[in-house]
Amino acid sequence: MVAEREQIRLAQHLGQLVYERRVALDLSQAGLGERLAMTADEVETVELGGMLPVTADLLVRLAAALRVEVDLRVMTDGSNTLAFEDAA
Repeated sequence: MVAEREQIRLAQHLGQLVYERRVALDLSQAGLGERLAMTADEVETVELGGMLPVTADLLVRLAAALRVEVDLRVMTDGSNTLAFEDAA
């Protein structure tokens, strides 16, 4: 149950990061979807935290599409963190 809640928390945090970066890049959901080979509805699902589980493949695709580096830290105590940084 704790692991499931952590996945939901990470998905919601990822969604917020994606939304903020998409807006900063002045991209529509459809525009980001084109970069990700996703529909606008699928991008909305990601932004709302509904894309479960958060996979390495999704993070790699988002990093390329949003031109960011993704920093995921997985901690044994469950205090996992996720952050975006501008790509060099």
